[in-house]
Amino acid sequence: MQPSSPVRTTQRHLLALLEVSGPLTRAELAGLAGLPPTTVAGAVKELLRSRRVNEVAAEPGPHRAGRPPRALELAGPPRVVAVVGLRDGGLRATLANAAGEVLTDRSEAVTPRGHDLGSLLEPATTMLLAVLRDAEVSRQRLVAVVLSVARPQAQIHSVAALEERVGVPVLVENDANLGALGEATFGAGRGLDGFIYVMLGHGVGAGLVFGGRLHRGAAGFAGELAHVQVREQEDGPLCICGGRGCLARVIGPSLSDFVGRAYAERLSVAQVLSLAADRDPGVRRVFADLGRTVGRPLADLCTMLDPAAVLVDGSLGAAGPPVMAGIRETIDRHAAPAVADSVQVLAGELGERAEVLGGVALVRQRVLDAA
Repeated sequence: MQPSSPVRTTQRHLLALLEVSGPLTRAELAGLAGLPPTTVAGAVKELLRSRRVNEVAAEPGPHRAGRPPRALELAGPPRVVAVVGLRDGGLRATLANAAGEVLTDRSEAVTPRGHDLGSLLEPATTMLLAVLRDAEVSRQRLVAVVLSVARPQAQIHSVAALEERVGVPVLVENDANLGALGEATFGAGRGLDGFIYVMLGHGVGAGLVFGGRLHRGAAGFAGELAHVQVREQEDGPLCICGGRGCLARVIGPSLSDFVGRAYAERLSVAQVLSLAADRDPGVRRVFADLGRTVGRPLADLCTMLDPAAVLVDGSLGAAGPPVMAGIRETIDRHAAPAVADSVQVLAGELGERAEVLGGVALVRQRVLDAA
């Protein structure tokens, strides 16, 4: 007799939890699933019988009397996620598993046509197949591809073509949102009720995470810190969003452009961060100014949302402390006192991996939601 629909639903949910969490004991599965231990025990018995899960030795834990517990894991090799992003004139493809372990990645210099990832369809497909080969992973183990882009709405028409080529779902997400998800799941945002993630290493952006979920807003524009008006310029330079006086126009397209105001020569992002590590006074002063400039709209956002923390892009490295000091100063000065007293300003823990691990987190959530 075929199992009833509720039984099949329970089994799918347990399989999804094992996929995103790795080996779990029956007690851990029951706790995560919010189900009675007897219900989980019955579903696990069927999953073992059908060889969809295996029993393995549990990770060592506190001393317990009696027989050590056994853990459960999915049968067969784990599935993987590919994250493809365009940054600094380079296309990067990264392969990672559901636990957040990066298996391999590749980068290639490319020149897209404007913000259209459709022009990158061929190199993106080639790189995806290459990272699968590098990691010796079959295409059947690929669960999804995540495109990390600055403007997701400009990429929708390319999704179907890429899905057809790689044979798996393709998800498109804003790069700052992915950084926020990465920190929420694997980094400094774990355990926080809500936070604002600020991306500054490559452009200006923010991601909002509340209740463990990404907040995108009604139009998908939530967290677009770059397009908050910070200058009253009715006849000023027009921003790409259609507004004027936007933070993006004040800061410029990259860190090197912003720091270039203190130097006659053109500096790369790597050179800028190296100067910050060497405690160059000019660069550190400019980064403190950057923190104060970004901090002004953040102070208003903190007053409105009352987050537990502001997480600052970990890829800033040695430039992070002066940026964070500038943000802290401005929040203390301009946010509501009760909010300023409670909100923390923290450094992200993941650095350049934040977006990749955010892609993994996005797919993990999709798997759980579909279970």
